[in-house]
Amino acid sequence: MPKITEIIADMFVQSGLTHIFGLPGGVAPFLFEEFYKRPNEFTTIVTHHEGAAAVMADMYGRMTGKPGILIGQGIWMATNGGFGIVESYFAGIPLVIITEYSDWYGINHHGAYQSGTGEYGTVDLRALYGSYCKYVTEANSPKELLYAIQLAIKHATSGRPGPVAVIAKWNVMLASVDTMSNVEPPLWPLDGYLRVSPPSISLNDAENIVEKLIKAKNPVMICGRGTFASKAEKEVLELVELLGIPVATSYGGKGIIPETHDLALGTTGALSQLLANEKIAEADIIFVVGSALAPDNTMNCSDEFIDPIRQKIIQIDIEPRNAGWTYPIDMGVTSDAKIALQEIIRIIKEKKPKIDVQARIKKLNDRKKDPENNWFHHKMMDDEETPLNPEVVVKIINEVIRENDKLILGAGNNRMWFTKLFQTKTAGQLIGPFGAAGMGWASSAAMTCSMIHTEGKTIAVEGDGSLLMCLYNFETMKQYNFDPIIVVINNGCYGNVRDYLSSKGRKFCDYERPNLAAIAEAMGLKGICVSEADELRKELRDALTKDYPIIIDVEVKPASHMRIRTKKKIN
Repeated sequence: MPKITEIIADMFVQSGLTHIFGLPGGVAPFLFEEFYKRPNEFTTIVTHHEGAAAVMADMYGRMTGKPGILIGQGIWMATNGGFGIVESYFAGIPLVIITEYSDWYGINHHGAYQSGTGEYGTVDLRALYGSYCKYVTEANSPKELLYAIQLAIKHATSGRPGPVAVIAKWNVMLASVDTMSNVEPPLWPLDGYLRVSPPSISLNDAENIVEKLIKAKNPVMICGRGTFASKAEKEVLELVELLGIPVATSYGGKGIIPETHDLALGTTGALSQLLANEKIAEADIIFVVGSALAPDNTMNCSDEFIDPIRQKIIQIDIEPRNAGWTYPIDMGVTSDAKIALQEIIRIIKEKKPKIDVQARIKKLNDRKKDPENNWFHHKMMDDEETPLNPEVVVKIINEVIRENDKLILGAGNNRMWFTKLFQTKTAGQLIGPFGAAGMGWASSAAMTCSMIHTEGKTIAVEGDGSLLMCLYNFETMKQYNFDPIIVVINNGCYGNVRDYLSSKGRKFCDYERPNLAAIAEAMGLKGICVSEADELRKELRDALTKDYPIIIDVEVKPASHMRIRTKKKIN
């Protein structure tokens, strides 16, 4: 008789789901073992913390569009693993969590330790997962577990993606099934449940949008994470080049077209290029695709940034509740971004509008050259004295990184410096946490990136405080031969928290600068301490040629990110 774990693995093979992440515990090891026994069919990664596994699975979803599979013991995946799951939830990343109740063969009514069924003396795992998952279901029998996993994959990937949790009773994970014909209702192939087209724009809506964009005197496009989720990089570029529309992005959409492109404006909001905010404020039509126009990207939904009375907002989103969520709009469309843009582009080409694209580009480039706009520049970038300004680290990585390399950001101040000042060379070059943005995200995400992205190197940027929270990743890098470059912005403090405190209160965020290069060396990795700009340039260029993980510990001043924040400027 086949085991239920064997049937689940077979189902994943048929579905093309190949990457498994987690930390075995409870009854989950038996499912984990089944994937591990099939190295030709699955890549199975056992991390040293559930949070790292969750981030790795989240990153897999970002890069492939397929759900990462996350397996672990119920209570610890809900708590430790919640670190990565909440990021997936906020950011709209497909993720499937397969876990268990630790009910110990049904003694959960007797106060069994670690149990999560929700009775007296246990925790309520459904409530925990339900607070940060798109969908949660439980399995009390083998057939329920099989169908629940199929539904989980469907829900994780349909509409706006997100994490989905399947929680099984202890005996279910250990069950055997006589034959597939004995499973009632029958277990049909998974792909039959997934043949559902995403929401699509209507012809009438597409024509209306085209008419508005063609007539606009000063249109601007804002792209969010949804454009990456639908893999619409090519369509965004084609549209803006057809009409000469400058494109700004949310943090999640940063780099949807290369920020070196003539029509790129960079990110919006408090960590934007000044020109991006100016162009949005000046626009008569704001064309928003795959962004909810969240407060982080719109100066807290300021009417000085976007004025929905003076300006017309056209918003396309795969989730109907997201269009017209934070600002009232002139027109909202529920559609997959790629499909909508393809139809809009088709109609534009048919109409052949007479728009002087080159004149729009020239006018924009002239403004980029204006010294007052500080286009991807800050005065602190010019001061290379030791200890280094964090802006100098951004400048050097900008110089050294190649078009085929990826840059992974962490949380805290390093995310601020690079969101503002790093200029992407290719679409999708930068990936960062923009949902919950937990500290320590980058080093876990970088492992997945280095595993999947083999055309170039992966550079991750972490703060010293963040990296201290996940030193266990050093062992995982070594164990699985992951080869990211981890650049540590080491300023000996919790910088982002410190920036908001008074001068008298900042001291409680300070500590002795840790030697993270020495810790890396002690754990069997290559660690390098750097304090000078030219030294950093040299070590980074050298690291890009190596096929093993390298930790570059950079001594940096404890500077406030407030000095790079963009002020509202309305012409």
